Amino acid sequence: MDFSRLAITEIRRDPTRTRIAVVVTAIATIIIIFLRILPEGYGAEMARPERTISQGDIIIFPANSPLSSSDASTLVWHAWRGSDWQSHIDQYFPDIESTGYLTEKTCLGWRAMIPQEILDSIQDIPNVKNVHVYRSLPCLIVTKEGQFPAVLRGFEQGPEFPLDAYITDGTHFSETATQHKEALVPLAADNFPYLRIGDTFQIVLPEPTLAEFISASGIGALNMGINWKNVAQYSLSVQGGYKIQTGEEIDYETWNQIESPEPPTIPIFWNRPEVLIPMDLFENIMREIDSNVDDHYLVEFGTMFPSYQITVTVDTVAEVKKTTSLIRNALGSDYGVYTIPEVIYTVSSKGHVVMPPDLHKLFSVLLIVFSSIVVAGNIYIITVQQRRKIGLFRVVGATSKDIRQYVLTMCGYISIVGTCSGAIFGDLIYLVSLLGSDIPIKSWFIQVLTDFGIITGLSLALSLGIGFAVAYWASKLPCSEVLRRE
Repeated sequence: MDFSRLAITEIRRDPTRTRIAVVVTAIATIIIIFLRILPEGYGAEMARPERTISQGDIIIFPANSPLSSSDASTLVWHAWRGSDWQSHIDQYFPDIESTGYLTEKTCLGWRAMIPQEILDSIQDIPNVKNVHVYRSLPCLIVTKEGQFPAVLRGFEQGPEFPLDAYITDGTHFSETATQHKEALVPLAADNFPYLRIGDTFQIVLPEPTLAEFISASGIGALNMGINWKNVAQYSLSVQGGYKIQTGEEIDYETWNQIESPEPPTIPIFWNRPEVLIPMDLFENIMREIDSNVDDHYLVEFGTMFPSYQITVTVDTVAEVKKTTSLIRNALGSDYGVYTIPEVIYTVSSKGHVVMPPDLHKLFSVLLIVFSSIVVAGNIYIITVQQRRKIGLFRVVGATSKDIRQYVLTMCGYISIVGTCSGAIFGDLIYLVSLLGSDIPIKSWFIQVLTDFGIITGLSLALSLGIGFAVAYWASKLPCSEVLRRE
């Protein structure tokens, strides 16, 4: 007698209980796949304006470390002692100047980073494509209308995030930009002077200084300062103007004056008075005015001169969260490492992000265990209702092994049908999410097959493991069950 085929036939005769167990298993599988989708990363176009102006997918600061909700380290509030010209941190963490940031007690705090040290630490991390170093100095824009504070930034456009789409007036740097001292000016920054294409304007730059200091943990670090007593003046030519729209907000004032169910909106722009010049030109200027900076930092300017912001571009944005986690682990708690969409959409009002640990594996196992218990529970009820039939099997010569095979086949059948149904449905939705992602179809297909194998194998193993207790109990039922039921 084929007890496996007999078990499948019996399962199909009790469709109500079977459907419940199959649906529960399928739902658990779908949730596991959805949990996989969420940590994969972001859509390829998400936060593209901010990623363009910061020139990266991942941003690294020398403080403001992301904290885990399971972190047991001693945490203290550090006052932020930086300046707005040093980095974009005040754009992403607008409250940091007033609230400071929460980090471990032994951290160095806000200080200048040596780019080469960061490069050495992350060079072996997969999915890292390019590294961009933020170079800037405060300056004064001098026009006929007066002097206006601004930030002079050396800009090296990467192929991943071209600025051209955001240049609304004029053009991007020409091939002779360094020679002719071309500049791109912000058209949406508050209190920035009106400059037309072709205008020549003056900038006044302070002398940069580097100072060593000893942190609370006894480790030496660098701070980059400025000296306005010694200044240099340069003439720049306006090559173009840029506007970077980062969002929209409801225009309540206009909405109150019109009758419309749909509220009108007004654009929100990147509001930072940042004058962009070619990186080569910026380096030349720094070499001319850096009279008090050790030549050690100027010889290899791109990798040795300190910076307060470093950005990383990745090959696949869909895997950017995993890459960010690897960079965090490589650099340690003395650095703040974030995906740019993360700091835009999930930053708390206290100037730090509380990052829970990755619970995908834990949640997946718990869901599979739950569905396996439901499967085994339904099989137990079916088996209890079939005690007379099992007794009859005994009468016709079935062994304990045959009974266990009968029960375990029912467990395995429901588990496989439920898992496969949930996997197919979940992966179809996963395929839709692929359309807004830059993950290669080959990588997606490999991920789907891997997840399917792991989920199906684990679900089947747990269902059979838990169901074995039911099978063992059923295998001990005596032949007298036939008489007891009559």
